[in-house]
Amino acid sequence: MMSKNARVLAYTSLAHFANDGVFLIYPLLIVYYSVEEKISLVFLGSLAIIYTVLSGILSPFIGDFADKSDKDPELLAGGIGLEALAIVFFSLAFLDRTLAAPLITVGVVLLGSGQAFYHPLGGAMLSRTFGRGAGRALGLNGAMGSVGRSVMPSVISLLLLYLGDVLGLTTFFAYMAVVSVLIYFGVKDLRRGGQQQVRKTTEKLERGFYKFLLILGALVFLRSMFITGTATFLGEFEYQVYLSKTLAGIFLTVGFAGSIVGQPVFGWLTERLGGRTSFALSSVMSVLFFALFLLSVRNLYLSATAYTLFTFAAYTGFPVLLGYVSQVFPKSFFTVANSYIWGVGNTIGGAAGTALVTALLGLHFTILEAFYLLFALALVSTVLTPLIPKRV
Repeated sequence: MMSKNARVLAYTSLAHFANDGVFLIYPLLIVYYSVEEKISLVFLGSLAIIYTVLSGILSPFIGDFADKSDKDPELLAGGIGLEALAIVFFSLAFLDRTLAAPLITVGVVLLGSGQAFYHPLGGAMLSRTFGRGAGRALGLNGAMGSVGRSVMPSVISLLLLYLGDVLGLTTFFAYMAVVSVLIYFGVKDLRRGGQQQVRKTTEKLERGFYKFLLILGALVFLRSMFITGTATFLGEFEYQVYLSKTLAGIFLTVGFAGSIVGQPVFGWLTERLGGRTSFALSSVMSVLFFALFLLSVRNLYLSATAYTLFTFAAYTGFPVLLGYVSQVFPKSFFTVANSYIWGVGNTIGGAAGTALVTALLGLHFTILEAFYLLFALALVSTVLTPLIPKRV
């Protein structure tokens, strides 16, 4: 029988694998909806904004409720269940072109709602359980999320290729539904086990914590504009370069493989060097490797290598940011603090990046030109990193 620590790590890792496995499903489906259903890229990009904004807005409310209610298992499984339901509507959109737009919209709302749950909840559960060793646990857990994010675009592409659009997505829905049930029964008896970890309604933080949240959140916001804005349209960009939907899916899989290694490495660094130093290091490396990607977009092997190195450094927010929060905040505030850094800074920042690219496409900029502008925002965020307070 597994120990409590092993069980928390195993089932939160399964949840992270499933949650991040759908992270790129909508960017990938943008290619199919725009090519097969002739739906406007501007409209599809606008929906990407909605689902990321919705996720970010809901995240603090879910985090606050979780810290006060001690219902982590129900919330963790429920988020995956909402994502599974979103897949149903994405599949139905292929059945009737006249209803495609509203069906995709409903799917986006469900996907955005489901994406609000995992990261603040999973990060807080691991931080409370592992204490000082949380960095490594977050890194291993994050690696499973990266495996899901890397593998699933190719899996979904193959499902669509061999089973067709509707049956392929329906099969993927069945998998997500089973995972949701497994997660609930795997952690249903894991509660916080102490009133010091369940926040009282009257409990407040000192002013220094809010200053920390504001500065770190602002830098994460800019950085996430860059990371998510480019990732959302990466599949479409690669399709425009190589004129292959399947190759676009494979590029996403290869490119995001870097984060599988990056997560545990930066989790270990967060324990050793602290969250502040790890955040700065990942920001600098992200800028350098994305610059190489921009300079090699017509060379498949070099651009794929550069993007893989980029994701190694960039997609480390789970162990770095949430590990950093656990080094600064009291346990009874872990989930809600995570939700502000992840939900508002990371997720809504990502929505702003997607909105910027969508607006630029509406103004007839190319995707590559939009990528260069987002790269400039990443430079700004990196330069301002020393503003993060060394002590709270």
